[in-house]
Amino acid sequence: MPAQRTPPRSFVGSDWHGRAPGRVNLIGEHVDYLGGLVLPAAVDRFTEVWARPAPEWSIESDVPGGLGYVKAIGEELRADPHAVQVTSQVPPNAGISSSAALLVALAAAIRPDMDGKQAALACQRAEQKATGVQVGVMDQFAAALGRRGSALLLDCATLEYQVVPFPDEVAIAVIDSGEHRSLASTPYNQRRREAESGDPKRRKHVDSEIQRVRVFAQALHDRNFTRMGELLKESHQSLRDDFEVSTPNVDALVERAWSADGCYGARIMGAGFGGSILALVDKHRTESLAAAVDRPVLFCATADGAFVRTQ
Repeated sequence: MPAQRTPPRSFVGSDWHGRAPGRVNLIGEHVDYLGGLVLPAAVDRFTEVWARPAPEWSIESDVPGGLGYVKAIGEELRADPHAVQVTSQVPPNAGISSSAALLVALAAAIRPDMDGKQAALACQRAEQKATGVQVGVMDQFAAALGRRGSALLLDCATLEYQVVPFPDEVAIAVIDSGEHRSLASTPYNQRRREAESGDPKRRKHVDSEIQRVRVFAQALHDRNFTRMGELLKESHQSLRDDFEVSTPNVDALVERAWSADGCYGARIMGAGFGGSILALVDKHRTESLAAAVDRPVLFCATADGAFVRTQ
């Protein structure tokens, strides 16, 4: 799906223009803020921003908390105040990180020649400041440096990454659970503190999930779609039982996705406590998945990040 390229009338000739994608995390949940391995992919739903100088920061957008994000990244990058217009194909509260897409699009507008890793780190700090949620760096990294046709095997401790080809035959499905929430109102920070303090149950998930990321990346290399699906199922079970971030409604939705003809596997995606689930499905059998879950489904392809230079 192409992003809008024509600015709103009042922003024609604006100072800044930036564009960044949403993301899915194929596997590696609740390990990024602990320095673990993750495997995200930028997807072809974009947030686009235009800006013009103004006496103070303002925003026209339906992205929740948008003004707080704008002020935070403006302060982080030491930018002068601007009026910002946002258009977005990245749905809020859907698990594909509308907040990271907004922040990275703003960073690309403010500092287009910035190093992508440094931009991701600045956006992470800005989101933590704006929300009070101690998010990891994966979302911002994927929105900044994701690659079309690929996933990124990212070491969140070192920020070193490898590009892993993603198969054309597999569709990425993001399924809305209908349970929408603000992370600040969930036990997200509590789960993080428990994992950081070495709680055995939380660490069991973290250690096993990091190993699943390694095996999943190898399965991608080997084009072993069945193994990829098995790992997604194991990941969901671990997130449900050991990290305790799923809900009964999400569990039922994941079960329905697993039952669909052509679905390799599914799991809760993102921070949890509702939001969306991720499913990988044969791209010729997407209708079967949509019918099985009977919920809104967003079928995505991989995309380039905001700081990937393309010809």
